[in-house]
Amino acid sequence: MTFNPEKHLMELQGRAYLEVKWRIAWFRAECPQGIIRTEEVLVDLDRPVSAEIPTGNWIANPNRPGKKMPEKIRREDFGYARFRAIIDDGKGGHAEATKTENAASFPDYAEKAETGAIGRALALLGYGTQFTGDELNEEHRIVDAPVEQRAPQQGNAHRASVATAAAIDESVNATPATEQQLASLRKLCSHLGKPEPEGQDNLTYLAAKELILSLSKEYNEQHRARKAS
Repeated sequence: MTFNPEKHLMELQGRAYLEVKWRIAWFRAECPQGIIRTEEVLVDLDRPVSAEIPTGNWIANPNRPGKKMPEKIRREDFGYARFRAIIDDGKGGHAEATKTENAASFPDYAEKAETGAIGRALALLGYGTQFTGDELNEEHRIVDAPVEQRAPQQGNAHRASVATAAAIDESVNATPATEQQLASLRKLCSHLGKPEPEGQDNLTYLAAKELILSLSKEYNEQHRARKAS
């Protein structure tokens, strides 16, 4: 069955937007031989970061009397991640993109950076919101800008980006862990007071990635608990 992105468009800021989870489904439907890979470019647990976060409330706009604007608060934390996505559609198309996120914006900032990178790379291949009418749950961050919804069209000009780490091709399973991953693991273990994982020389890329995400979550939880106490 042909995937129809029009059925999955959501309204965001009054415009049409296709979430990354649906971009994945579209890409896989059209490119069953396609390959999606991600690489950790940098994870820095100690980098101080800040971000303006919407509260969900609306307040008076001081620059536009009678109008309202979303209320935001500035949040500060420690933690920064940058991921790269490499995508081949199995038909000769290839694209790469990066995405950064930080702990002030998301507790799971590493996962959000990875998902966002995939969404951006797919947009470069023609699977993006800009062709319909920016992260499985993008909350207040999106992969690309929403667009005005247009009447349905036919062909490649109508594709939307869909991606997630779950779409990473199984061929990556045999790829060894990168030096950057091993460095991140050592740093996380040091911060958590845990021994370094055994058999690092035999650690695969995917196994290292899962371990980093798990340890990062544990580190962030401990960090937030210390701040609250």
